[in-house]
Amino acid sequence: MTQASDWRGPHAHDLGGRHVFLTGGTGAVGRTLLDYLDRCDAAHAGLRVTVLTRDAKAFADRHPAQAQRPWLDLVEGNLSALPPLPVGTTDVIHAAADTHLGTGHAAWIDQIVGGTRILLDAAVQARAGRFLLVSSGAVYGPQPASMATLNEDYGGAPDPLLAGSTYGQAKRVAEQLCTIACHEQGLATVIARLFAFGSVHMPRDDRYALGSFVRDALADDDRPIEVAGDGLAIRSYLGGNDMAHALVTALTAGKPGGAYNIGSDDPVTIRALAERIRDRLSPQRDVVVRGAAGNGQRSRYVPDVDRIVALGAVSQTDLNSVIDEVAGVTTTCLPRCVDL
Repeated sequence: MTQASDWRGPHAHDLGGRHVFLTGGTGAVGRTLLDYLDRCDAAHAGLRVTVLTRDAKAFADRHPAQAQRPWLDLVEGNLSALPPLPVGTTDVIHAAADTHLGTGHAAWIDQIVGGTRILLDAAVQARAGRFLLVSSGAVYGPQPASMATLNEDYGGAPDPLLAGSTYGQAKRVAEQLCTIACHEQGLATVIARLFAFGSVHMPRDDRYALGSFVRDALADDDRPIEVAGDGLAIRSYLGGNDMAHALVTALTAGKPGGAYNIGSDDPVTIRALAERIRDRLSPQRDVVVRGAAGNGQRSRYVPDVDRIVALGAVSQTDLNSVIDEVAGVTTTCLPRCVDL
């Protein structure tokens, strides 16, 4: 396993002269990426980034430090009413897609698939150089128990007879559209299949185990850290800074028409994650497992990352640093000093 990257220095990509059009810049992935791009610009000046947002003022009010960066422009619109891409756009990063059901399964497919097609057409029209689709490891479907990690050549798929497979199915179609645009229109599309990660921008709600455990650990009351299931599911977590570095690596160095897993190859059970967060942030707190023991089958979601590592990215194996990143904690003030 590789060591965590020193993202503060030599791993900042030189993006001078590039103009990146970014969708999803207001979500956890996008805002983590904006932090990384700020370091890229600090190390190598000349970057321009345009972020598509439904409400530029609301974004600026909520996140003034990010909105005021001199290399960043905000343009109002959405994927169903997309304004023309700015003149000089060299790259597109498509990171917009809700990961949780909102208005219905069919509408969810429309958003993911239709939005990708509209943006691909716009990128071709603007003669953009490269197009990165931020996809998901959900495209593989359930990971077989006999498979330690999922690699990009695995041919599994979500079950189309399950409504819960909608997100993974839609991402598969979005990937197919990128493949068509690459082969038929010459657009240099690259696919990044994102697995679990952690950053300070992660929502601290019950949709994300890592975020909700950190929320419980930092609570002012004496609540326990609650594990909703049986705690036996196996996941892995990449630090947000390394996640963003890997995405930009895929954008700049990925093979057109290729796909790259972005994640950590260091597995941990959900219960062990909760206990590590407790030990790291709030040692006096209890960890409570609410769910009953399952049928002996563990859900596993861990990627093989050799392909992206070969391009110069890394697999984050230091879970403590991921926890610190989510909590906004510096190692010199643990366990309960938080800089949010």
